[in-house]
Amino acid sequence: MSRAAGLLPPVSRRVGHRVNRALQGLRRGERELPTYVVAGVKRGGTTSLDEYLTAHPLVLRGLVEKGCRYFDVNYDRGPAWFRRHLPLSADVDRLEERLGTRPVLGESSPYYCFHPEAPARIAAELPAARLFLVLRDPVARAWSHYQYEVARGFEDLSPVDALAAEADRLALPDEQARWHAHRHFSYVARSRYAEQVARLHAHFDPSQLLVLASEDVFTRPADTVARALEHLGLPPHHLDRYPAHKPTPRNQPVPEEFAARVRAAVADDLATLPDLLPRTPLPAWSTAP
Repeated sequence: MSRAAGLLPPVSRRVGHRVNRALQGLRRGERELPTYVVAGVKRGGTTSLDEYLTAHPLVLRGLVEKGCRYFDVNYDRGPAWFRRHLPLSADVDRLEERLGTRPVLGESSPYYCFHPEAPARIAAELPAARLFLVLRDPVARAWSHYQYEVARGFEDLSPVDALAAEADRLALPDEQARWHAHRHFSYVARSRYAEQVARLHAHFDPSQLLVLASEDVFTRPADTVARALEHLGLPPHHLDRYPAHKPTPRNQPVPEEFAARVRAAVADDLATLPDLLPRTPLPAWSTAP
């Protein structure tokens, strides 16, 4: 098994989705647009939240696992491509008839909140969408992110060297290389949450955004999912189990110097987070010195 194998859904499931997408893409008719978006953050628990939500009988899974990544890395493929990855509205009409309530559909990508153009793109296409942001202790998130990129074969620098190289990588003159770094090597930048919340607030009413703590997703999953379902206007739905999905690979202790560098680099950003989220109960790490 490759190092990245455990980070992906089972092969049988991926093959099944590819076959389903191919068959559904041949069908003609109006497509059902997503009504909610899990917008981030990377290594915060977005996959687990998405899995818990789609277990609800009134939540539909799109034709791609979490989403087709249209608003970040696939936007140049165009709206017709996007719609081919969505279920037919006629099928959803029939489900509504049978269930008595119209099911909702989600789209998910941990890159949406960080990609500089994604929030505006989402707002243009889905202005009434309900949004989710799952925030994790910024040091733990950055460390999990680093381990994830190492496991997938993208990162070959040491932890501290990767942090030292981040600013230069994100400013590379070659556009393709710069976007690659932006997506894979933004360890500190993606732990600056206030900047990402402000980006979402610039395009959506704050009431459309529900911010959850990653720690709550895993230690209090039933209560946390109940809040998420309430945000979607859906009735409660309890699962027998809430397994973690895509857990951190090579779960090693955070090196002290790595933690200190991240903590110092995000301190000013964290200080502004309570003002942006005055009605959100924030975890202890948000006010830690």
